[in-house]
Amino acid sequence: MRVMIVVWPLPAHLYPALPLAWALQGAGHEVCVASHPDLADVITEAGFDAVALGTPETMPSPSAVSDFLPTEEQRRRLTEALSLSPEDHVWATFSTYTYASSRIFHPEDGAPEERWAGVDALVSKARHWRPDLVLWDPNWPSGAVAARDCGAAHARVLWGHDFVGWAAHRTAQGREELRTAGLADPVTELVRPCAERYGVTVDDELLLGQFTVDPMLPDMQLRAPCRRIPVRRIPYGGPDVVPAWLHTPTGRPRLAVSLGTTQRAYDNDRGLVADLLDVVSGLDVDVVATFDASQLAGRPVPDNVRTVSYLPLGLLLPTCSAIVHHGGIGTLTAAVAHGVPQFVVADTTAAYAGNARYVHDYGAGLTVGPETNADEMRKNLVRVLTEPSFQDAAEQLRRDWLAIPSPNDIVPVLEGLVASLRQGHRL
Repeated sequence: MRVMIVVWPLPAHLYPALPLAWALQGAGHEVCVASHPDLADVITEAGFDAVALGTPETMPSPSAVSDFLPTEEQRRRLTEALSLSPEDHVWATFSTYTYASSRIFHPEDGAPEERWAGVDALVSKARHWRPDLVLWDPNWPSGAVAARDCGAAHARVLWGHDFVGWAAHRTAQGREELRTAGLADPVTELVRPCAERYGVTVDDELLLGQFTVDPMLPDMQLRAPCRRIPVRRIPYGGPDVVPAWLHTPTGRPRLAVSLGTTQRAYDNDRGLVADLLDVVSGLDVDVVATFDASQLAGRPVPDNVRTVSYLPLGLLLPTCSAIVHHGGIGTLTAAVAHGVPQFVVADTTAAYAGNARYVHDYGAGLTVGPETNADEMRKNLVRVLTEPSFQDAAEQLRRDWLAIPSPNDIVPVLEGLVASLRQGHRL
């Protein structure tokens, strides 16, 4: 069968889908990946044909996502109508980042014609290529419109928490309250103009897919009324050359420090970089910090710290006794896959709060807020490095992860679902 995968243009969204794409390709299926032209080189480097949606001149830059945030007044009215807490990290994430990252490539009513470049390119490609299955990123919901327009089966392929599914469930419960407040359902509004442009009906299947491929650990999933196909998230951070120093023993434990590439791309981590360098200074460990020149910005680097602008965690973590990170799901999963204890520095109301809490509650590490003073951070980090219980829990968490079906395992499941849908059966 032919499979089109549609992803939001960040490696953090593409990389989780690649192991499944490779598994499908290895089983003999044709696979292409559609996204913003900015991501085309990364897609082709991974071994797939890249479908550029629009051109750099007709598509907004992904870095402009903050321009599409709802206003504070819009968020306040939605929050009150749905009786939600503005401090709820799930709602806060959906109503800011998730909403804006979808809106940037999905025009509202009355938008200029040139704003439709990405949607039109996706539908056009689907009509000509005729995929049997479209796997679409929840942040690029016109993937469902393109699939229905050309008659393909379609499913969401998650890259992290199902913020959209959660929000769809919550807004469905609050439809009467939204109507009373004169507000539209924000999940529906992200895709409705696209659907109407192509004569597609907006319903639950369009919003949530005919099924959902979910790579989250079972206890981390956000519940929504959709059929889920669990898949083990295989950590992948791109290829690199193995550095000569990586496997040279030093007689001291090695500690990884990473704040992820997404935080770096949006300049969200500069203060934390300085704080973490202070925390690890003087510890009897060899630190490898994946910080580039922009993050260091002339800051002094302690003697026990080696900085590298980038190194895939799949190379680094097998040599480490623990990792310090920001709570991103890709970094967390890489640590889980290698059985490495984690020290997470994350705001309790931010997008990564649930990830940090999960690690802490499982016993596979500790979490602190970014406002914690250096001495307190250092004391807790030493605990993660030295107390055996954290290593024991990290190894058990890895066993939990290994129990989830692999991408290879779910290929026959996807084949069966697509065959059933093509025959007109309901799932």
